[in-house]
Amino acid sequence: MNNNKIIAKTLTGTNAKLINTSVLLLRLTIGIILFIVGSGKVLCWFGGFGFDTTVQFYGKMGFSVPLTYLSSYTEFIGGIMLTIGFLTRPAAILVFINMLVATIVMLPNGFLGPSGASYPFTFLVITLIILLAGPMDYSLDYLLIQHNIF
Repeated sequence: MNNNKIIAKTLTGTNAKLINTSVLLLRLTIGIILFIVGSGKVLCWFGGFGFDTTVQFYGKMGFSVPLTYLSSYTEFIGGIMLTIGFLTRPAAILVFINMLVATIVMLPNGFLGPSGASYPFTFLVITLIILLAGPMDYSLDYLLIQHNIF
């Protein structure tokens, strides 16, 4: 009977540190990728095409220049904010909306494949998880709250 409790705990149990670490890994993964992609769109970093090419590309999809700015800077600045866990939930909301639009725009190309909706949909789900869970303990938000700065 004792072995059954150990097996059940192993299969279904968790602890706060593992949850904190899991959310940190999600934040780091999406934050770093968004920062790299966004900085490529905005500043031509990491092999990106820069803002002029990004505006032309988004324009072909029917997006205005202000929406292109909004989307590109959401990825760039939102990526930084999610990575360090600063204003995490507001950043997650903005990235969630951005990825929702990207998913809808890419869905006519199919779900899978290089131009499909699976990539932005994955980011949409990750930001939803971060939004629901919050930044957790391993974040700048948590440190600022612990020191009564927020």
